[in-house]
This record gives sequence, C-alpha cells and structure tokens, in this order.
Amino acid sequence: MRPVGADMSQISAGSESSAKLKSDQNADPLRQMLVIGGVIGTGLFLGTAGNLHNGGPAGLLISYCIMASLLYSVMVGLGEMIAAFPIAGGHVSLIGRYSSPELSFAVGWLYWYCYIVLLPAEMSAGAVLITYWTKPSETCTSGVCNNAMWVGLMLIVVLLVNFLGTKAWGECEFWAASIKVITIVGLIIVGIVITAGGGPDHTSIGFRFWHETGGFVQYKGIPGAWGRFLGFFSVLITAAFAFIGTEMSALAAAETSNPAKSVPRAIKTVWIRLALFYIIGALVIGMLVSPDDPQLDLASTAAGSPFVIAIQRAGIRALPSIVNAALLTSAWMIDLD
Repeated sequence: MRPVGADMSQISAGSESSAKLKSDQNADPLRQMLVIGGVIGTGLFLGTAGNLHNGGPAGLLISYCIMASLLYSVMVGLGEMIAAFPIAGGHVSLIGRYSSPELSFAVGWLYWYCYIVLLPAEMSAGAVLITYWTKPSETCTSGVCNNAMWVGLMLIVVLLVNFLGTKAWGECEFWAASIKVITIVGLIIVGIVITAGGGPDHTSIGFRFWHETGGFVQYKGIPGAWGRFLGFFSVLITAAFAFIGTEMSALAAAETSNPAKSVPRAIKTVWIRLALFYIIGALVIGMLVSPDDPQLDLASTAAGSPFVIAIQRAGIRALPSIVNAALLTSAWMIDLD
C-alpha cells in the first residue's frame, strides 16, 4: 500500500520532519500500559449490564467475540502502518497520507468531537458514581451529593495534570490503567470462584442462567427467532462502545524511541488482552447474573454492574465500594485522554 500522490522516499522524509515530538525510552512502558488499559473502559464494568439484559449470556458473548475480532484486525493494520511511519497525529495523519487530506481533515474533527463530548459525559458519569457512597436522605444542598461540585473538581484535576506536562500525564495514565487492569482481573477471578461455589454462601451457579434462558432472550418481548436476533444485534451495536480508546496507543508512536520494535510487540499482544478481559469477562458475566435480574437496570452506578450484583448476592460486602472506586478511576482516565 502506497500513500496517495507520493513515493516512499517522500514519506520517509515527511515522517521525520512531521514528527516533532521527543522520543523517550521511558515512553515504552507507558505505551504497553496504554495498549492494555486502552481496551478496558467503563463499558466493560457497566455497559455489560444492559447488554446482558438485552441479548442474554450467549448474545453477550458472541457480540463481544465479533467486536474483539474486528478490533484486533484494525489494530494489526494500524500497528503495521504506525510502526513504519511513526508520525505525530497517529491514525489521523496516516489517513491523510494513504487516502486523502480531505478525509483526514474530516476524521480529525470527528475524533475531536468524539472526545470533546466524551469529556463532559464521563465527568457526569463520575459524579453519578460518587453518589454511590451518599445516603438517599442527603440532599444536594448539603454539598455532599452536588454533582456540579464533583464535576468542577474533576475538571480542575484534569486541567492541572495537562498543564504539568507529558511526564505527569504519563504517570497518571500509567497508574490509572494499572488500577483498571488489576480490577478487571480480580473481578474475573472472583466471578469464577463464585460460580464454582466458593463464595461465603457456597452456592454453585455454573451455567444455570444459560440453561434457563437458552442463551438468548426475546428483545422487547418480540417472540421467536426474530426477537432473539434483535437482542443479539442490539448488543453487537452497543458493544463497540466498550472498546473505545484502543487506538490511543497509535498516538504515542512518535514519542517511542524504537517504534519499529516496540509498536509491533505491543499490538501483537492485543488479542491476549481482548480474550482475557472481554471474551472471558463476558463468559463469566453470563454465568454470574440472570439477564432478567431487575438490578441490571441500575447501571448508572456500581450497584448495576453484573460483577457487583453477583458479589453482593454471594455475601461479600467490601468489594462493591472498591469496584465503584475503580469505575471512577476509569472515567477519570478517559477525561485525561
């Protein structure tokens, strides 16, 4: 594949001249963690609740398998190009080189619009997550559950981190991604233990909810195979949100000391993380909670997370607050991006 209207020598020179960012060996661990943490969003913690309710355990698992396969194909292609031409701007700049400047311009503005909308959305979600620790009797006039106050504080922190420079931003991203990885791995392990009857109540769940529902549910009460297909298709569409942010790793290529070596190594292991976090996670979630569980409607806080529902039903008290704190960190990390 060659860029439109240019030869390879021009691209090599252009990539060197356009990459104004400083390469740093210390960016390599950050890149690795961004690739890992980038595939984990709040959708995996909270979005799976609605997906399980609409598509059932089989619909949830199949949808995430399809989206993970598509994402891996995209990341392999992106990794190949960004390793050869590690230019500032990542995939947006590559579109201009391999397709047309007009398309790159449009994608760049769409990408900007996506994250300019995502910033207040995630801040609002973070404020709602904080209300998990407030009592229902408390009013917002007390200053405890005032969402505007929490949004303002998060905005100040985000601006402060960005003003402190790349090093401070990288450290925050690294540790926030680490918290997300530790949380999801821990939840998957806890979920497997609960399904096997290792919880305090020693109740074995296994594939009970798969047998009860047949793997699929009737979407919006629509009967027959058509209702089951619509449930699966609705999950397939919304599952894409859970994978948002994975392409962020391409933006750091210009700051990597040896992108030809480090980028392929990071991209080639994306499938392992997708399989571990999403496919195994979706399988465990489908085993933990029934798609008809009414508590799945409370997906605005940790109380609606399938993991938290199963943990509470098993009689484990401390973990829900820990999961909510991890969700808050995940939302805050997206704000930093």
